[in-house]
Amino acid sequence: MKRTRRQFLESTLTAPLVARLTGLRGAALESPVLLPGPPLAATGEEQFPQPHFIRYDSQCFTINDRDAFIFSAAFHYPRCPRELWRDRLVKLQRAGFNTIETYVFWNYHEREEGHADLSEFEEFVTLAGKMDFWMIVRPGPYVCAEWDAGGFPHWVIAERFPLRSNHPQSIRTSQHWFGEVLPVIERHLVTHSGPIILMQIENEYDYWTLGDAAKRQYIRALARMAWDAGIDVPLITCWTKQVRERTDPDMARIADFCNFYPRWKIVQEVVPGLEKLRKEQPASPVGVVELQGGWFSEIGGKLSVDQQGVDAAQLNMLSKTAIEQGATFFSYYMGFGGTNFDWAAKTLTTTYDYAAPVREPGGLWDKYYAARGVGASLRLLGGVLVRAEAVEGARSTNNHVSVTQRQTGKTAVVLVRENANAEQRYKVSFPDPNSPTHRIITAPREGELALGAREMKMLPVQIPITGGHLRYSTAEVLGHGDCGRPYLVVYDDPGRLVEISLATEEEPHVEGDAVYQYWDPEYESVVVGLRVEKAAKMLLFNGHLQIVVLPRDRALRTWTASFPPTVVPQGQPDDPHILSPFITDCALMADDGSYKNSAWADLDFAPGSHEVAALLPPLPVKCYVNRLLTDFQYDKHWLTARLSVAAPPLPAQPIALDQVEIAVERFDPSSGDWLTTPARALEDLGALPYGYVKYRAQFTYSGEPRMFISAFADDGKKVFLNGKLVAEASSAQKQVDFPLAAYARSGVNTLEIAYELFGNPNFGDQIGELKGIESARYGSDAPSATPIPSWQLQRRRELAADFPAGAWRAASLGQSAGPAGSAEIIPSFTWCRAEFRLEKLPEEWSVQWKVTFEADRDALLYLNGKFVGRYATVGPQRDFYLPEPYLVFDAKQANVLTAVLAYCDDARPIRKLRISPYAEFATYRARVEFEW
Repeated sequence: MKRTRRQFLESTLTAPLVARLTGLRGAALESPVLLPGPPLAATGEEQFPQPHFIRYDSQCFTINDRDAFIFSAAFHYPRCPRELWRDRLVKLQRAGFNTIETYVFWNYHEREEGHADLSEFEEFVTLAGKMDFWMIVRPGPYVCAEWDAGGFPHWVIAERFPLRSNHPQSIRTSQHWFGEVLPVIERHLVTHSGPIILMQIENEYDYWTLGDAAKRQYIRALARMAWDAGIDVPLITCWTKQVRERTDPDMARIADFCNFYPRWKIVQEVVPGLEKLRKEQPASPVGVVELQGGWFSEIGGKLSVDQQGVDAAQLNMLSKTAIEQGATFFSYYMGFGGTNFDWAAKTLTTTYDYAAPVREPGGLWDKYYAARGVGASLRLLGGVLVRAEAVEGARSTNNHVSVTQRQTGKTAVVLVRENANAEQRYKVSFPDPNSPTHRIITAPREGELALGAREMKMLPVQIPITGGHLRYSTAEVLGHGDCGRPYLVVYDDPGRLVEISLATEEEPHVEGDAVYQYWDPEYESVVVGLRVEKAAKMLLFNGHLQIVVLPRDRALRTWTASFPPTVVPQGQPDDPHILSPFITDCALMADDGSYKNSAWADLDFAPGSHEVAALLPPLPVKCYVNRLLTDFQYDKHWLTARLSVAAPPLPAQPIALDQVEIAVERFDPSSGDWLTTPARALEDLGALPYGYVKYRAQFTYSGEPRMFISAFADDGKKVFLNGKLVAEASSAQKQVDFPLAAYARSGVNTLEIAYELFGNPNFGDQIGELKGIESARYGSDAPSATPIPSWQLQRRRELAADFPAGAWRAASLGQSAGPAGSAEIIPSFTWCRAEFRLEKLPEEWSVQWKVTFEADRDALLYLNGKFVGRYATVGPQRDFYLPEPYLVFDAKQANVLTAVLAYCDDARPIRKLRISPYAEFATYRARVEFEW
């Protein structure tokens, strides 16, 4: 695979930009995140078939002979339309991630036995590789993932053998799936110049109820399938204790890792979990396959973003605690969650937003910027952390503030954490790794530092930077570089005192608004204390190094553009690239570039007025915003150009859908496709739908006292006898019965059942449960009752444009949709469709759309024939993402939104139907261009 390898850019400011310019994998190979690995003989590991491409030892993975800190984000490609993959990947790239992790879903790719299609997976891997991500793939066979049946196809479930076991049929079907997916994985391995560095087998096997020996046999079988198929990158597992048995030669070739979803029990769960991993697997790195990036939402529960313990502060503390404990590999689950569409596991909402850093419609929020802060720190400090060891001696003056120091040679990282959920004041002390006597550094020299409730910081100690050497900083570092003058960018909360120490052989001259300054000739260093303000503050050190101090919110929305030195006057082709920070509050820098004597950056802003300050070499002669000449001020002393950018109001408004058309679908065997069959598992009839399955049967009533209905699974169902709801039988219980005398009539009776088929469990012993009505019997007791022998059955997975048959009629929401409208639960479904038009917005705008739906009946939602949502009256989901590729942006062509309402015959249950933009994520792209 061809990789870009532009000259290494020293700046660590906004790692995503550097990664994009050089390629994430290409850049990482030359950045501080990667250092030359130890000689092979030093690792004591000989099980790696291609060790120069990838291997590991007790401290880290080594890729292409360089040590790597793997900073990964989970992104499941089926949960995002492929047209949007690049957008989501770019956003993850900008945040500093160098790796993408994904499951490969067996049932998604092989819906019918023998008809596997892995082209979508291969396309995703190829795109990620072209964008220079590494990849971790997890093909199962079991994947969990809040996905229908944990990834097992229903045709496998229909074989009725013990899943995830050493049963011969389990081995056979696993071999079949691996026979399809492993050749695709194999040709994209890093050993073949592809992006895939690791492959996981099975998933959280510790939670599966199976004997230890049987589990070991199954893991061994899967591993040998992989090795026989040419998978020569390391195999991994998560929460699979059998793999930690180092005396077993096969298990010793696999590395087990942890998963953590602690919410705020971070120290209680992560610290002992990683200590146990290190003890039980001493020859492997400390790593986390799934580090909490949020949590899913379930029908009747809370949306992800409304849950406690999954916010930006938790992500920050969780990440840094893992690093504090020696982790050199972790992956956020999820980095981008997306949408379940019609593959949701039982009880799951359609949204899989997950409160992830990148939200379901692609929007960015404070959690994204928290992840970006971690990425920026790793760009600076990853090279220290990959082989760092914990050292004694670091402490604070406050018992509620813990301090840990990790050290490699003469460099170190100090991690401080607040542990009492309250703001703290403290001083910090730590050994100087660059001192032969290990002198103790205490900061600050004056006053105290502040740490917010549950806040954690990662501080550099004795780190080389562009144009100097950073002794330490109590503010976190966003990055450093050269824009005609070396610079360092640090950040903290406004109002706080921060302290920075720099190496200097002579007494320095520090220009700027410092609180205090100390010159220490013995250690050839200067210590500067300063106060963080709401606006950027700048200091100049010896007229050479410019220090930029930013408030946290603005720092994490500051981006760096790169352009060649030949753009500016007197620039030389062999000079380092100019790295120009754009200090502002934009959501994202979408792109940058240069031509002739101009350089530009595309910045995405929320509507409103925004101030931009760009560090630039000599005075530009012109500035343009979206090609319009714009006034700016240039401070020659601080090499700073300042301008204002006005993003116009959002040019999109909500659309209330009041006028609709409706058609009623009943249990009518003359309408649509019906199947006549005895009662049996739906898996025996072929691919399962996602939605409602209609059962209809007739029986002759002769005074029998009760009806007994048995289902294969505890799925919801509505039971009707002669058109009347049988309330006591309408439940999710597998076994129900009811008195016939209250509902039946002498002679022929009609039994109708709506079976609510919304996925299998993804976790636990029921992942392989069968679906459907097992039997319906009438008589005195269940054993002796007479079974109904034949059923008519209707099911479908896709929305049919010509169904239901019959005329559509106009209706107004909020009013009865016609005569005979019923508020009762009845055996019918109302199809309600509404048209709306969206104009194509100017290309500068990025706007995503949603439908807000509220009703007194459950419903299924479709946009232009594609499934977009399952609505449940119990909540929590009311807003449903309408993916841009599903929409038509043309004022002359209508979009059609269809809602299939359950158990009604008009549109009266609908209380709200509205199309609106995600205003909180809408951005306006401004190209800011300077000309010399």
